[in-house]
Amino acid sequence: MTAIAAAIPIVLAVVLFFLGVKGTRIAVASLAVGLLVAVVFFPTEPQVVLASFAAFSPTIIEILLILYAGVLLSRIMSNTGSMAVISGWLQSSAPSRRAGTILVVFGLVPFAESVTGFGIGVTVGVPILRLIGHSVPRSTIFALLGLLAVPWGALGPGTLLASELSGTPLLEVGIRSAMLSLPAMLGAALLVTFLLRHEGAWPRMLGGAAGSAVLLWLGILGANTMMGTPLAGVVGSLLPIVVHLLVYRWRGTLAPAGREVARAAVPYAVMAAGLLAARAATSPGEPSLAVRAATSPAIWLVVACLAAQFGPGRRRGPVPPGERFTHRALLAYHTWLPVGLVTLCFTVLGALLSVTGMGAALGTAMAGMGRGYLVLAPALNALAGFITGSNTAANAMLTATQTQVATELGSSVLQIVAATNVAASLATMAAPSRLLLAYELAVATPVHGEASSTAADSPAAAEAGSEAGVNRWVLPRVFSLIAVVSLVLGLATWAMS
Repeated sequence: MTAIAAAIPIVLAVVLFFLGVKGTRIAVASLAVGLLVAVVFFPTEPQVVLASFAAFSPTIIEILLILYAGVLLSRIMSNTGSMAVISGWLQSSAPSRRAGTILVVFGLVPFAESVTGFGIGVTVGVPILRLIGHSVPRSTIFALLGLLAVPWGALGPGTLLASELSGTPLLEVGIRSAMLSLPAMLGAALLVTFLLRHEGAWPRMLGGAAGSAVLLWLGILGANTMMGTPLAGVVGSLLPIVVHLLVYRWRGTLAPAGREVARAAVPYAVMAAGLLAARAATSPGEPSLAVRAATSPAIWLVVACLAAQFGPGRRRGPVPPGERFTHRALLAYHTWLPVGLVTLCFTVLGALLSVTGMGAALGTAMAGMGRGYLVLAPALNALAGFITGSNTAANAMLTATQTQVATELGSSVLQIVAATNVAASLATMAAPSRLLLAYELAVATPVHGEASSTAADSPAAAEAGSEAGVNRWVLPRVFSLIAVVSLVLGLATWAMS
């Protein structure tokens, strides 16, 4: 009975999603029901609950600040034209549409997503894909396939939360998540090759896509090992970008970067250098809140926002109201508010599942399925990632339960936490919010000569680019990738138990 009660908040979230309820209402309702279930079925001493939330509150604040600063940085970089400068330079250097597509999927989108999170990488990828001649359906799916660095998106709040809720060191979760991301990246390479099969000789294309996927994987794994989890996506995604640029230079197509590109990249350089310097200058085992703040990705994302707003090349003297930092911060707040509310509610629900024993009860019941449950565990988190559109929210919902399952079965907590983290992250590429964002951007970026680029997007060019038609064309392909990768991760978790 207690296990059924513990499952009610999670089941409610699934039901409300398929009924078409808004994400914010789903999150609030799930938390409210979770509180009610905790009071009725899992009574816990108030002192214990308060002490637990007091200890967990810095993590919650850090996660919310990371998400807000990521949205603000994206807005500033977009409004000042810095992101357009960087992406335009890379676009102009690509020798072919095929090469440009592979660079976007395995380089530009992962980099932008690692810096800002919340699917913002799509806003970088879609315009470039349209400008190099892809149709609305193809621009949509290629941009979504680039969301391969979500575990490290916005410097990794979702992975941080999984680490906190499971009691596993962040570095270990990051490294294992990186190791387990290889099937997702190779799967994306196969799907990209299939979709580009009309562009030329497919064996060469497969080699380019798979090679870029492996470079992204090696970059993230290596950066995670040497620099820590928060910067792994930012630094690791630079490897395929740099290799592509070297190839472009060898072919003679690399455009000169110039001062404009260098100035546009200053905020990213400041953020990465500051975070690395702060971590090098402090002791990782020191419990001080001041040390945690100085080494937090949230603080350095804020510094990057200031560098983007006030750094080299920015307007001096009187600033128009629409370009003021306060105005942009307010607009970012309105964008962040629903995301922050959903994340806050599911994060508090996750902490509640952990401290009251609800997650333990649900985990014990699932462990009754035996080791076979381990095969299904990643798919369960993938469903949560699809529903919430956030690996942070998905991990908040289920990490406590998955940790208890692993403990009950004598399996590796690290393995199940990392596998479910990767699965939830991958599934966010199919989330309705991200799909709609990619579609709207694709429609808003018209290109000349579109008829030829849509010929392979039948039937009827995905119903002439209508939203419903594009969804019906994109989702089966993305869902197939998510299902196969979730199964591979589940089998790997089962085999390692």
